[in-house]
Amino acid sequence: MSSSNTYSCESSDSCSIVSVTGLSSNSESKCSYSVSSSCELTDSSSCSEATFSDKTSCSEASTFVPCNDSSLAGKCKPISANECVHLVKKYNCSREELLAISDIIIVLNFIRSKLIAVQPNVILRDTSSYDVNVNIEWLESFVDTLFCVLRKNEAYKVIKVKECKVSNDCESVISNRTYIIEIKYNVKNVEKCNKIPLTFEWTQLTNNTSKAYNAVLNGAVHELDEEIKAYQAKSTIPFLH
Repeated sequence: MSSSNTYSCESSDSCSIVSVTGLSSNSESKCSYSVSSSCELTDSSSCSEATFSDKTSCSEASTFVPCNDSSLAGKCKPISANECVHLVKKYNCSREELLAISDIIIVLNFIRSKLIAVQPNVILRDTSSYDVNVNIEWLESFVDTLFCVLRKNEAYKVIKVKECKVSNDCESVISNRTYIIEIKYNVKNVEKCNKIPLTFEWTQLTNNTSKAYNAVLNGAVHELDEEIKAYQAKSTIPFLH
């Protein structure tokens, strides 16, 4: 008994088998092939050997451009040596301040990352079991630790960091807490001082839940994001002219 299976395909580049007619296992199988944009294989007992005819053609577009390509002649304008000297000199004049800005960004990113990293611990705390002021004091102790670490850090190249913790109006009443981050550095033997406020808006607490405290922390993170963007923009000024 013979069996018949038929397959079809279309291909613009190459194709394999379009039509297959299978005979029983004890029949002799000889065939011919024709390969084009559509192709056909017929299995019959009358053909003697396999023959191929490929009517398709392929081409590849190369994007390689040789260095001496004449089509680029007159289109390339190199930066002159004198201009480079001027631009690099301008950059070097700002080098001290750029180093300070780099350190400031490191400080701000450190505080930002820790305010994000602590939030799972806030979620785990049963804040409703404590008074609101106790929870605030617990979180401010964490922030105080961050600033103590920053103050003692000797990894900075050119800056010195200290903080001022602005007292609440009344310890028995919930009020916002502001930390003044004071950063000093020298530029051409002239001392500069940057003061960056960081506020924890405890008055925005909606309730005594961990999510509410994390919302206040996220507000401080957003404030740091804006400061970091501003200093990153400032670090590009020497490249503008």
